[in-house]
Amino acid sequence: MRLVLPPEAGLTVSGVFHKYTITKDATKNATVTITNKHIDGDSNIYKYSDNWDGIEGNTKVKYDPIIPTLGTLFGDGEIKVDGDGTLSDVVVHYQYRYDTCFNPLTDPECPEFEAAMLKYLLDNNLLDTEPTIDDPFYDQWVQFQLEQKAEAAEEEPTEETEEEEVEEELSIEDVLSITTTAEGLVDPEQQLAMLENLIGTNKLDAYSKMTIDGGSFEETITLEDGILHDNNRAFKNLITDKAHNKMVRSQYNLD
Repeated sequence: MRLVLPPEAGLTVSGVFHKYTITKDATKNATVTITNKHIDGDSNIYKYSDNWDGIEGNTKVKYDPIIPTLGTLFGDGEIKVDGDGTLSDVVVHYQYRYDTCFNPLTDPECPEFEAAMLKYLLDNNLLDTEPTIDDPFYDQWVQFQLEQKAEAAEEEPTEETEEEEVEEELSIEDVLSITTTAEGLVDPEQQLAMLENLIGTNKLDAYSKMTIDGGSFEETITLEDGILHDNNRAFKNLITDKAHNKMVRSQYNLD
């Protein structure tokens, strides 16, 4: 098993699938092992073993997920049997995962997009000279910067909005305030003018009104002899009811 990792950039091994048939006697011992070397050395980066000691031969199918941090370190692989047994119909497949941010320039959402784009622009002298209009990465950088500025502008309140809010607060205070002089407090004409001004400006909402339909509740229970009889069955149930007994005893501090 060679060239486990394809030459395409951004691919990592995310899982190993294997299938094989071992032929052996139940009285014999054998072990099947699947290994992969480290891509930069002779040590094993992956190892999986099946112990067939005292077991009759059969077909085995297994999928083994791989930790993402190890997916880029897979080198040459091997499957072998140690002991008394033979392998046939051997299949070993590797599942791959593509890292969409392997090249951060492919997506502005990638964590390293800004640093990678700045390096690209500097390496190609696009910041010091007139940029090539047909350069797709430059267009992407410009669009990204425009979006960043637009988001910042939406978050910051404008001065005009703040001034309007201040003016509105002052106008409400003027309407609701009265003169603090004694003459203002006792002068009925000033008080009347203040109330008319308050009502005319519609600064206070009128209280909401609601009408609820009334009626009478008619009695529907009829007692034949005019007596409400006790429920003897309920009394019997209460005698054995633990919660009821506890409640009664608590009234007399019997617990």
